[in-house]
Amino acid sequence: MALLKKETRPVEALAVARSIEEFDLLIEDLDAEYPGAWSSATLDGAPNAVEQLDLDIVDVLIVAVQQEDENALEPFETVIAAGKQRGIAVLLVVDEVSPTTMHRLVRGGADDFAPYPMAEGILAETLSRMRERPATPQAGGGNGAGRNGMVLPVYGVAGGVGATTFAVNLAWEMAQAPRKVDRKVCLIDFDLQFGSVATYLDLARREATMQLLAEPEGRDTAAIVDAMATYKNKMSVLTAPPEAVPYEIIEGPDVQQILDVAAATHDFVIVDMPGSLVGWSSVVLERAETYFTVMEIDIRSAQNMLRFLRALKAEDLPIEKLQYVLNRAPSGMGSGKSRVKRMAESLGIEYNVMLPDGGKAVPNSCDQGAPLSETSGSNALRKEIRKVARSLVELADQQKAARV
Repeated sequence: MALLKKETRPVEALAVARSIEEFDLLIEDLDAEYPGAWSSATLDGAPNAVEQLDLDIVDVLIVAVQQEDENALEPFETVIAAGKQRGIAVLLVVDEVSPTTMHRLVRGGADDFAPYPMAEGILAETLSRMRERPATPQAGGGNGAGRNGMVLPVYGVAGGVGATTFAVNLAWEMAQAPRKVDRKVCLIDFDLQFGSVATYLDLARREATMQLLAEPEGRDTAAIVDAMATYKNKMSVLTAPPEAVPYEIIEGPDVQQILDVAAATHDFVIVDMPGSLVGWSSVVLERAETYFTVMEIDIRSAQNMLRFLRALKAEDLPIEKLQYVLNRAPSGMGSGKSRVKRMAESLGIEYNVMLPDGGKAVPNSCDQGAPLSETSGSNALRKEIRKVARSLVELADQQKAARV
């Protein structure tokens, strides 16, 4: 009787390292992601292993690099080049390597990177993002026009007025497109020190953001798109970096580049701005379609709004782009409405958006790391933000129709 041969699954992922055994947590992640369908190779055997991969089946080539490998990077570059030559997605896994090393390997062709050891779920999230990533546009327009997305910054004139809540929920509501509508939304957290977009969406703050900010020479279109996380496969998110950094780590041209790439690859770009006015704040205002300024009906907000408006006028910035958002606006026809009118008159403005108090459901939603539509769909604040989102989508559609 002939012996039955044990069937082996085709290789869907190949991991290459000087010694893969030293990446034991990566092995566990690969076993979970590709049970029985991944293989490993040493640096010497990697070129041949890459050549043997079935392009109809293979999902990713993972190249794992440690700090002690930094003096001999050429074999790793050879493996990355071999993978890219065959059109295989390459994920770089790095264990305490320097930014220079990481930059060199990413420029060598790696599509994405992740730090080792990885937090739970990061490998699956990264692989999912790599699979779904659209082709990145070439500088100068490439083979087609970009999306020319609408840039919509959100600025809170005082802490706690709800600017980030508004930004996160506005972005998410705009991302709720019908299945046949190709609408792409991006949310950027430019509060580089204490931004909480990642918290409100339960996303990890990615090292890729720090790399993007700290290494300007490697900040091309691909690097900016790669640094974005994906929320529920509907929205791109550029989180704040894991550690607080000086706002001066980036300058006006850097911010302009990030916004340009985001707008070229998305239809709407919502930007959560820092509470402080920094050197590049004017760049965001100049680039904006409209600039949401969020406040409450209190003296603190009123005083800060006056300072903000005086600063813009002093620099001759386009103050007409401002949209004034009153959060936790009083309801009814009593004294609250009169107070709103008096404050608007004293500031010389007109409130464009009046948001109701969403109650305890709002902080509960933030703590759960989910938009209001996911935790409290009938909430009054959620309904009002949805109206704002729909009006912006309609405006964008009208602008597109006018350009045709």
